[in-house]
Amino acid sequence: MSRPLQHMLLVEDDLAWRERLDTVAREEGVQVTHAADGQEALDWLRTRPRASHPDLILLDLMLPRMDGWELYGQLRTNERLRHLGVLMFSGALSGKEPPLDGVVGYLRKPHAPEAVDLALRAQLRGLPELPTRAASAPYALHLPDDVCLPLRTLPGALGHAVRLHLLRAAELVGTELPLASTWLMALPGTPPSLLVTLEGVQVVLEVDDAQRQLTASEVSLAPGLFNGA
Repeated sequence: MSRPLQHMLLVEDDLAWRERLDTVAREEGVQVTHAADGQEALDWLRTRPRASHPDLILLDLMLPRMDGWELYGQLRTNERLRHLGVLMFSGALSGKEPPLDGVVGYLRKPHAPEAVDLALRAQLRGLPELPTRAASAPYALHLPDDVCLPLRTLPGALGHAVRLHLLRAAELVGTELPLASTWLMALPGTPPSLLVTLEGVQVVLEVDDAQRQLTASEVSLAPGLFNGA
């Protein structure tokens, strides 16, 4: 089963960007609904029946109140909203992002709104039909304040990459895929925990299988990580 791209929820706080993205999408025949931040988008989605949900969410990752990362996590752990496809939008994307369930693509944010036209058109035309997924629930990801603070000090591209890999870990832990790779490793002990390692950043995640939740308990940054940043 598949469905055509007809309706997009645009989550963007900057008016100039919002107007430009809206114009391009409408020229491609896509109806657009707007939200200025993640909380507004989540509130709107929660009050709408599933039949009126958008086919795609174009999600800026840097937002006030609730940012794009938190909104994505809310969508993936909400049974009513898990089916929604997300196109992530940020100037800090590297082009080497790991696959995330529900993320149908990544759109790099250029310096000027008018420079996004061709890239967005290509993305929308490359998604003529979106799969109807029977998606499994990932574990919820909880980042306490003492972990969020050092992560927020990371350079933009690295900060985005770490958040992406933490979300990817939350997807993998509930599957039978091996939890051992260049960036993800299962640590011995009871209760179990995971170690996410990426470019000098290490985050320990405690696993709660009963609550289906990962909680970051420790973060360490390599000495000299910010040299030259």
